[in-house]
Amino acid sequence: MNINSSRNALLRSRNLRSARRSRAGKIISSRTSGTSSRSRSSSTKKTTSASASLTQTRQLAKYEQVEKSANSIQANVKNMLKLGKSTYTEDETGKKAQENDKNNLIKYIKNFVSDYNDVYNDLGDLGGAANTAFKKNLDSILSTNKTALKEIGIAISNSGELTIDEKTLENADFDKVKALFAKEGGFADKVSTKMESIESAAVNSLTTLSKLYGATSTYNKYGTSNSYFNGYNNYSSGYSYYNYGNYGSNSGWYF
Repeated sequence: MNINSSRNALLRSRNLRSARRSRAGKIISSRTSGTSSRSRSSSTKKTTSASASLTQTRQLAKYEQVEKSANSIQANVKNMLKLGKSTYTEDETGKKAQENDKNNLIKYIKNFVSDYNDVYNDLGDLGGAANTAFKKNLDSILSTNKTALKEIGIAISNSGELTIDEKTLENADFDKVKALFAKEGGFADKVSTKMESIESAAVNSLTTLSKLYGATSTYNKYGTSNSYFNGYNNYSSGYSYYNYGNYGSNSGWYF
């Protein structure tokens, strides 16, 4: 299988799903702001139902963000590993090339930190035993590299997030920065490997939750069209949902 083609298919599917979820959410919102002539019990029932649907939408959005950010981390790390294999001459041209690579590496690191914090916080918001286990795995990787990260300007907050002292990072020894972020088996590479599991688990949970919340069609890898929620069909025909497909049985991940 062509990996780049598969990733492009995932991106297209994610964008289609996000658009349809947004449209579906608007439909729910418009319905729940309907006529005030109905009975109080009926209104309460509709409000409760709408609230549950919106919660489902937010939950799906969280998993989509986890999948997207985890994938982004892997892409950034791949770029950093390529950069880490570069060699430089001692002349002016070599120095300029090294300075350019250092600037690019810092840019990738900033993206890495932003995506990492998104994944870490979303795992906490979603909760569940498996999500907690993922967070602990990430905590362990950070703890092992805490001192080395601090030396180049990256600290771990009390809540487990990464923070950057940009001035310290920009002035840090280039070899130390590369050892952490641009070396196979280094800190960033280990995080990226864990993100592969997190991304796959998020994909599985999106598939399982969509079934649980009412999608009815069979789920096939890369692009099976499905009704997003059964209840939406009464208010808008033609809303479809394109999922990423099943990467294995891991439906318990969201509990």
